[in-house]
Formats: sequence, structure tokens, C-alpha cells
Amino acid sequence: MPARKIRWGILGTGRMARDFAAGLRYVGGAELAAIGSRAAAKSALFARMTGARRAHGSYEALVSDPELDVVYVATPHAMHKSHCLLALEAGKAVLCEKPFTLDAEEAKAVIAVARRRKLFCMEAMWMHFLPGMQKAVELIRTGAIGEARMLTADFGYPTEFDPQGRSFNAALGGGALLDRGVYPLALAWRLFGKPDQVNAMARFAPTGVDEHCAVTIKYPGGQIAVLSATLTGCAANEAVIIGSEGRITIHEPFCRPDHLTVSRAPMLTADERPMAIPGLRDRLRASRLARRLRRLLPGRAKDVRVPYLGNGFNYEASEVVRCLAEGLTESPVWPLDQTAGVMQTLDLVRSRWSA
Repeated sequence: MPARKIRWGILGTGRMARDFAAGLRYVGGAELAAIGSRAAAKSALFARMTGARRAHGSYEALVSDPELDVVYVATPHAMHKSHCLLALEAGKAVLCEKPFTLDAEEAKAVIAVARRRKLFCMEAMWMHFLPGMQKAVELIRTGAIGEARMLTADFGYPTEFDPQGRSFNAALGGGALLDRGVYPLALAWRLFGKPDQVNAMARFAPTGVDEHCAVTIKYPGGQIAVLSATLTGCAANEAVIIGSEGRITIHEPFCRPDHLTVSRAPMLTADERPMAIPGLRDRLRASRLARRLRRLLPGRAKDVRVPYLGNGFNYEASEVVRCLAEGLTESPVWPLDQTAGVMQTLDLVRSRWSA
């Protein structure tokens, strides 16, 4: 716990801002101090709804508030770079909603200012801080499924087509990849690191943004990720990490998991010979049919329930509070280089669409 409460300002008054404000109530050592909007009336209404102490009628007024420690940027994707820079140049720490920026160059510019000003900055990739994802990563690192070798993950729900809405408007940073594909890509980065080879394809909406896309990635260690995202279909919204001795299924929605299944399937020997003087059970175990069944059956499965408090947004906010209390300028769980790497991969994916 910090010596005093960390004072938050929220830049924006949309759905993500409302959800974050609700999650902040579950964070010890934090308080919602101020709201900023381009419309004073909207900011005042949001402040009354959320219990914020002050309402500002412009983003500039919000970041200039001397009683704020950190600003949560909750505006549409296309505005993230400018609003992050606005807060950082005003001397405020920043938590920016995903995707961090539109592309790698924008991310590089924001990161450079944060590091030059020695200010905390983090992408709000909330899934990394939830207990379910932390548990999945722990299971992989402790060898619960042997060596992690593949990842399959998809994310998508049907969204009504609105050419002016955030999802389908190119000027607002719309598209399945930026809005939803960033989750499986971020998980792949956390598990396997920098990719070695990227292939991708997409179908485009009339507005020019990708309405669904698929990506295959190969890594220097030989791992492979098969990822997809959609604005127009209902995906499984699960992630499966496949290892040499089993698999971990992160159940729907994998970006906010509370349920994992760990399935064990020990590696079979190349030649499963029967014992020298086999009994009936031994002969059955060594039969060709038994070997085929063992390859098909998932093996022992264990359900792991990992409940979370609040609405989930509180965990990323708690990480920011912890880092600020410890004088850190980046989160060791999701550092800026990881965010920059994901943005570079997004750029690679889009370059493959036009190739």
C-alpha cells in the first residue's frame, strides 16, 4: 500500500472509462479524483455517476490538474498517441487503454517521451494481471504441460455494422485486428517473445477495415501461434497452449478468464513392447488399438477455477498503484518493450495483407 492514496484522473467518458471507474472502487490505495471530457456537461455528469471529486471540461484541464498522479486514457484508438503525450508532457503517469497506439511508430514516440520524462507508462492490457492469466503462465513456467510449443487463440463477437462507429471507422482505428486481435497477439508475445515469421490474411468491410483476420506466427524456438479475430462472427474466445506433455485451455473469455483446464497426455515411447511374459492386461495395453486410443484421448484433465474480484479492471489499476508506490516507471509484468513488440507485430500482419 502506498503512503497516501494514488489519485486517478480519467481522460474520456465512454464505456471503457465507466468500466474502469467501477473497477477502481476495488483498488486499495487509489481514489478517482477527476474526470476530463471535451464537454463540461458530460464530464460533470460522469463525475456525479462515479463519485469523482472534480470534473474538467477539457483534456488539457484534466492533465494540468495538480492533484492527479496518474491519467487513464480511455479515448478511441486513433487518439491514444496524442492523449498519452498530452498527459506525459504535463508530468502525469499514464495507463493507456489497448491498443496502445495505432502502429509501432506511434508507440515508439510515446515510449520515448515517457522514458525521457522518467514517468510511469503502461498499456492497459488487463488480461495479463488477472488471476486466471497469472495462473496459466505459472503452470506453463513450472512445466505443467512440458514445453509450450503451440498457441491457438481467437477472439470475436458479432458487432452491428456502423460505418461511423468505433469498430468499423478507419479514422477511429477500427478493425478486428486492432480491437480484438491485439489480445491473442499479446498473449503470444508473453509466451514466446519476438516472432520469426508472420503470415496473415483478412476480409475487409466496406469501410476498408478488416472485419475478420487470421494470423500464423513462427518463433525462433520453433513454436507456432495460430490466431484469429472477428467483428462479424462469434468465435470460441478461448486460448489453448499446447505443450509436449499436455495442454492448458483458457476458457471463454480468455481475456478475462476465471476457468482453466489442464490436460495431461504424457509422451508415448516409440516402441511400446509388451513384457517378456505378458498377461492379458499387458497385451491389451500394448495392442495397436490401445496405442491409437492413447493418442486420441486427452489424458487426465483438471479444472482450475480462478475467480476474480470486481469487474477485472481493478487488477491493472492495482499494478499501477504498486509500481508508483515502488517508484517504478514500467511494469515488470507488461513492460513497454513488450507493448512495442506487439505493435511491431501488428504492423507486420497488416503488411502481409497488402503483399
